[in-house]
Amino acid sequence: MPTLMTQPNFVETTIAEPEIRETLETILGEQRSGVLATSFMDIPLCSQMAFVTSHDLRTIIIVTPRQTAKYDNMSSNPNVSFLVSTARNDPSDPASAQALTVTAFATELDGERRHKAVTLFSRKHPGLSAFAAASDSAVMELKVDSYSLVNNFQKMTRIGFG
Repeated sequence: MPTLMTQPNFVETTIAEPEIRETLETILGEQRSGVLATSFMDIPLCSQMAFVTSHDLRTIIIVTPRQTAKYDNMSSNPNVSFLVSTARNDPSDPASAQALTVTAFATELDGERRHKAVTLFSRKHPGLSAFAAASDSAVMELKVDSYSLVNNFQKMTRIGFG
């Protein structure tokens, strides 16, 4: 087991760094769900969501029924956060788990962009393809502003697109 960092450590980098890009691709490719954080009138709401990421890692696609608080929240305040974690509820998690926080801007897709997003989403989540394609489901694009990766307990790396 690696030694835990006991003091916070902060690093800034860009997605162009090969090791960082590979780490993001691994986390976002292997994990099937994350936690969406929305807010309305300063009241936060967290929702477990299936997701898929675009090849360039600049977009995350989620799907939600329109008749939900999270949809209403994104409609009134499109600034969102999305957390993807590799934690497994294991004693080794503090040293081995990674948490990736995404800050993003949410927009509902329509037309051809919606169709492409549903196709991409359905490849990763074939059991949810009918839900994603349903007319009463909102296909949301989370346009990534930045990533923040926390690993080794307190090592925080802010990742921009620079």
